[in-house]
Amino acid sequence: MSDKTAYRGSIFYFKDTATMANLPVNKDQQSETDRQYVYIEDGVLIVEAGKVVEAGSYSSLKNKLTNVKTVDYKGKLITPGFIDTHQHATQSAIVAAYGDKLLEWLDNYVFPSESTYSDDATAKKELNFFLDQLVKNGTTTAVSYGPLFYSAADIFFAELQKRNMRFITGNIIMDENAPDTLKLTAQENYDNSKKLIAKWNNKSRLSYCISPRFALACSAKMLELCGALKKEHPDCYIQTHLDENVNEIAAVKKLYPKSKSYMDVYDSFGLVTDRTVFGHCIHTTDEELKLFQKSNAIISWCPLSNNFLGSGLFNFGRASKFTDKITLGTDWGAGNCLSMFAVMDDAYKVSMLNSVKLPSMVRWYMATFGAAKALHLGEKIGNFTPGKEADFVVIDADATPYLKYRHQKVTDIWELLFILMTLGSEENITATYIYGKPAYINANANVAETVNTY
Repeated sequence: MSDKTAYRGSIFYFKDTATMANLPVNKDQQSETDRQYVYIEDGVLIVEAGKVVEAGSYSSLKNKLTNVKTVDYKGKLITPGFIDTHQHATQSAIVAAYGDKLLEWLDNYVFPSESTYSDDATAKKELNFFLDQLVKNGTTTAVSYGPLFYSAADIFFAELQKRNMRFITGNIIMDENAPDTLKLTAQENYDNSKKLIAKWNNKSRLSYCISPRFALACSAKMLELCGALKKEHPDCYIQTHLDENVNEIAAVKKLYPKSKSYMDVYDSFGLVTDRTVFGHCIHTTDEELKLFQKSNAIISWCPLSNNFLGSGLFNFGRASKFTDKITLGTDWGAGNCLSMFAVMDDAYKVSMLNSVKLPSMVRWYMATFGAAKALHLGEKIGNFTPGKEADFVVIDADATPYLKYRHQKVTDIWELLFILMTLGSEENITATYIYGKPAYINANANVAETVNTY
């Protein structure tokens, strides 16, 4: 029997040529040139050794399936795995903590909870719970803030390696304005980062991310050392927070009075690059957006947590005039759900409040291939081009009663994506595959495997 596996179902993905600018904004744009996506109602995804071999219609590929194991997902949607560009792996224990704005919420809930990761057994248990929930929601790649403590961060990388996930993470960095139980000196943070980079960066499918929490938690010396890390390891990513809360912005201005803006603080330390992911970016100035345009830095829009903490409404229409490097994140912790369905749903609602209609294709692109391209991973993941890594999710629109009812009224992929984003949940995830291997199979799923002999 062949080592290949074929997955039969409806196939959807974006073409390599897709960009934010050329995506169709309505279903009337149906020419092959305009579409920039592939949708095959009865299709097959063929995988071998963790890579995509081919994706196409069942009728055109069935003759290639002799002695190939076929997994039958007919009636379900097979699509690239979701990419979450902003989340906190250490915050599962405080999700849905009630009633505080950002800075108070950090002091009252986040810092005490993250301090427990000083215990290795706690760290391993909590991090694996988080990762189990992540794949259960169909997310296969993320940019994630790991634990501050070296040992716990090392455990996180090791667990990710076991799961063979393509992941971007690093130890969160703080050296001031945090409790004594959750901060290290600037030199200790730097040394821990150096060790983790040497051990884990570009190992398996892992990338190290320099992760200063935000300007208020890092001294000038600490930000200077983060800049030094980036110069020493230019292929590393950077992640931090930007313009999430008006009180936060005011405090940063007070701390760095000579800086032109919050983003300028980071820029002055060499931290604004095309591999920097800035979470939130709700209250950005025009000058900051021009810096995004110039640097190709990445925005991670987190509508779930922005709404939960009352931080404000990200203006997609305004930001997209300056940059197409706009991605989506759950911000798990303040974000109260790991489902990218929920993130895409709230993104639509927030945009409507800003008098902007955000089409189905645009939101799905931001959560899949658009995020892969922004993160310089478009040649590895994000669609089903032959040779790419086979990270994908199987979605069953009929898994929940009302969505099944609503699905019966749908006539095209546009409407299907819209109702999935609006009504979908983890219950609609039938399976999640990491590098061609099942990382999660829904216990309620009825999955049939056959070997074709014709």
